[in-house]
Amino acid sequence: MRSIGIALCCLLLFSAAAFGQGDRGTTGTTVTFYGDVLPILQARCQSCHRPGEVAPMSFLSYQTTRPWAKAMKAAVIERKMPPGGLDPQYGHFVDNFSLTQSEIDTIAKWADGGAIEGDTKDAPPPAQWVEGWRSNPDVVIEVPPFDVPARGWVENTIMVLPNPFKKDTWVTSIEIRPGVPAVMHHAGVRFAPHMDGVKYGQFFWSDIKRDEAGVHIPGQPRPQRVTFCSDDSSKVCPAPETDLIPDGAAAGFEGFYRPGAAPLDYAYYKTAYLIPANTDVVLSLHWTPIGKAVTDVTKIGFVVAKQEPQRQLSMRALKPRGNDGWNDRQRWRIPAGDSNWEAPPKDVIFNMDAELAVMSIHMHEHGKDMKYMLMYPDGKVETILNQPHYDFNWQMTYNLERTLKIPKGTKLRVMSHFDNSLNNKFARDPNRDVYGGEQSWEEMDAPWIGLILDIGVDPKNVYSENPGDEASFWSRTQSN
Repeated sequence: MRSIGIALCCLLLFSAAAFGQGDRGTTGTTVTFYGDVLPILQARCQSCHRPGEVAPMSFLSYQTTRPWAKAMKAAVIERKMPPGGLDPQYGHFVDNFSLTQSEIDTIAKWADGGAIEGDTKDAPPPAQWVEGWRSNPDVVIEVPPFDVPARGWVENTIMVLPNPFKKDTWVTSIEIRPGVPAVMHHAGVRFAPHMDGVKYGQFFWSDIKRDEAGVHIPGQPRPQRVTFCSDDSSKVCPAPETDLIPDGAAAGFEGFYRPGAAPLDYAYYKTAYLIPANTDVVLSLHWTPIGKAVTDVTKIGFVVAKQEPQRQLSMRALKPRGNDGWNDRQRWRIPAGDSNWEAPPKDVIFNMDAELAVMSIHMHEHGKDMKYMLMYPDGKVETILNQPHYDFNWQMTYNLERTLKIPKGTKLRVMSHFDNSLNNKFARDPNRDVYGGEQSWEEMDAPWIGLILDIGVDPKNVYSENPGDEASFWSRTQSN
């Protein structure tokens, strides 16, 4: 991610727009902060624009909002804020923060009219936020402090912690909360069967050899796992005992943090996730330097289900076609200067009836767009999500208001494009090919889907990934 992440993104958007002017409202009605603007901010903005959250300014009060009035007007008219950016033709999603035209007009008229405060009697009751959390966790565990350097890079880091639950426990939300969000590229949590001899609270990672620009050197043998030496934490020692613990997206995550994304609420779909007893918490933590050294203490919060659900929601990562997805340096290579490189498709065919609830997008700084499409057994093709303007600073998870019933035999294809040209202000070196990797200047091509399944159904059996011949798998003729 860019060094300051979401906070800088928001600040630049508002600051650059601060002197923007626009047409005045068409009616003579006085628009006030308390009577007209505050309700919009509570519904659409305050989840991020409040102390301790990712946005750099608070919109909780008139005093903190008033200085940004003109900037807010320009940002909402240009639809740069709130974030999301999906093509509105496809899909209806929960937590859609997009403003209606009426709401945009209200903010613009308030700014043009002098950003009047109004009468506090007209204000709605304050929104109730859980301090520091978007969910309201019943149980919280804490990762040991990690020192993020000012410069260079940090490899994707793994840690195992003891399970806080001593018996099988259903949870409806898992929220990962970085102590310093600006340095957290992503974080994931999953649960694996307990292994005797596991060392809790130990950071370990793959010792990848990189060139001076931080790019993975091709042709090296499989990197060994390493950790901080027990007798001198400033040194690195081999950690072969961790080789049996898989890392990365291929292992799957049940809770995930990415810039701009809210924690998944399983309860919305009347589902939950089962954390079995005798499992360990396995964390994947990827920090990125921001120009100054900081110490991060990440927390993970769990909301315990009030009752056992009838169904479960399973999150699954999809891999591009090729030899090991984006790790295939022959197939998965963004050429230097290419402004619209098409990545290999991510293909799925469903082996049984299924129910789709969640879609998500993860790419890095060269990501440009991503589209989800279904081809039903009768040949009908439907676009179900289209993100035409991907922004790495806002990696959203899109939860369908109403789930999609997917018949057996339906195909899913996800297509994505990348920009490695001078047109992309985030491309660090457009004169160099870009390959897959963990760092922000490398790339990932990782859509995720959330499927609602009956209890006991193994998600691995629900669909086959990248089956058969790629050329004949999909017809390019679409019906919408």
